[in-house]
Amino acid sequence: SSGINAEYGACFQETKLSRCQVDSSLGKMDSRFSFFNFSHSKPGNAGVATYVTKSACPYSTQTCPDTLDIAGEGRCLVAYFRMTDGRTVAVFNLYVPCGYQEEDGGKFINKLNFLEKLEECVSEEAEKGNHVIVMGDLNVKSSILDSAEAYQLKHKPSVVAEWTSSADRTLFTALLAGTGLIDAFRHLHPKKEHSYTCWNTGLNARVNNYGTRIDYILLSSSLAGYLRSCDHLTGVTGSDHCPVICELEGIEVAGCENPPSECSVHYPELRGKQSSLLAHLKKRPSDEKEGRTGTQKRPKLQPKQTTLIGLKRTLKSSIPATKLKTSSNETVTTTKPQPKPTQGGVSVKSLLTGLPKAPLCKGHKRPCVLKTVTKQGENEGRRFYGCALPIGLSGDPKARCGH
Repeated sequence: SSGINAEYGACFQETKLSRCQVDSSLGKMDSRFSFFNFSHSKPGNAGVATYVTKSACPYSTQTCPDTLDIAGEGRCLVAYFRMTDGRTVAVFNLYVPCGYQEEDGGKFINKLNFLEKLEECVSEEAEKGNHVIVMGDLNVKSSILDSAEAYQLKHKPSVVAEWTSSADRTLFTALLAGTGLIDAFRHLHPKKEHSYTCWNTGLNARVNNYGTRIDYILLSSSLAGYLRSCDHLTGVTGSDHCPVICELEGIEVAGCENPPSECSVHYPELRGKQSSLLAHLKKRPSDEKEGRTGTQKRPKLQPKQTTLIGLKRTLKSSIPATKLKTSSNETVTTTKPQPKPTQGGVSVKSLLTGLPKAPLCKGHKRPCVLKTVTKQGENEGRRFYGCALPIGLSGDPKARCGH
C-alpha cells in the first residue's frame, strides 16, 4: 500500500474484493470516505481502493480511464483534488500487471501496454495544467539498487547492462522522462542501498532483507518543492509488501461537502439498516399459511444405526461362499477367508518407519528441509532437499547456501 500525505488519505492495491464484500466497516467509516475499483472480469483478483479524510474529499473520481482498463481487472482509480489556489491534483492509485519477460510473455505484454498507456494518461493531465501523483504497486524494479538479486551482480557490468535494458525498465524510465515525474524516494535518497518494499514470502526473504522495491510514489516536478519525506514502513508486517509513506508540506486541499457519486457511502446496500438475527427468526407470512409457528420445531431425522448382529451379518455376507458336495449328495456351503491385501509386497511395518533422515546442507552442516518444485515444467512436483535457512545475499552466513 502507499500513502499520499497520510493526513489526507491512503491507497491500497490488490484488494481482491468484490462489491458484495464491502460492508460498513470498509465502505462507511466515520472519518474517511472510500472509493473502490473492482475486478469485473476476474472476481477476487487485483482491485484498488482509495481512502481520504472527509475534510479533504476529492471533487471527482474516475474508476479507470479506458486506456488503462486492462481486461476490466480494476487496476486503476484516479481521484481529483482541488487545491486552495485553484489548481487540481490528479492522484493515480495503480496496480500494474505483474509479468516477467523470461517467464510469461502474455502477462509481460499486458504490463508493457499498461506502462505505455499510463504515460499517455499522465501527459494528458499535465497538459490540462494539473499536478499529478502516481502511487502504488508498479511492479518495476527501476535500478539495481531496487533489487537484492541484481545488486549482488553489480561487479559484472555486462550482466547489469542487460538487466537494466529490459523492456519494462526502459518504459518506466521513459515514463519519468516524458512526463516530468520524479521518484519521491530516490529524489530524497538517491544512493540508499538495501531499501525494499516487497519480499518473497515463499523463500522467507524478509528475514535477510532480500527483496525488491516495486512500490512507488511519483510526483510532478512542480510538487518537488512540497516534498518533505518519503519512507518505507518496513516494520509493518502482514503482507509481502510494506507501506510507503510520503509527506507533502504546504499543500492545502479544499474539501467538498458531498462526495462524488462513486464514493461507497452512496452504495444502496450501505445506506439502509442492517437486519438483525432476530429478524430472521420472526414468524413469516408463509409460515402462517402452512400452520407453522416460530417456536415449532422441525422433526429431526434419526439416522438408522447398525447393530452388532447386523454388522456381523453384513461381514459374513461379504465373504464369498463355496459349495461342496458330500458322498450323500448333500450340498454344504462353506466360507473361505480372503487373504489380506498387501502394498505391492511392502509390509505395513515398513510403511510406518517414515522418511529417511534429512542430509546436512553443505554450507552450514544443518539438516535440510524437503521441498517440492512448483514451477511449471518437466520438474514440476519433483521433491528435493535444500538448505533450511532463508534466502539472502551470497556470502551472508545467515542466508541460504547453495545446497
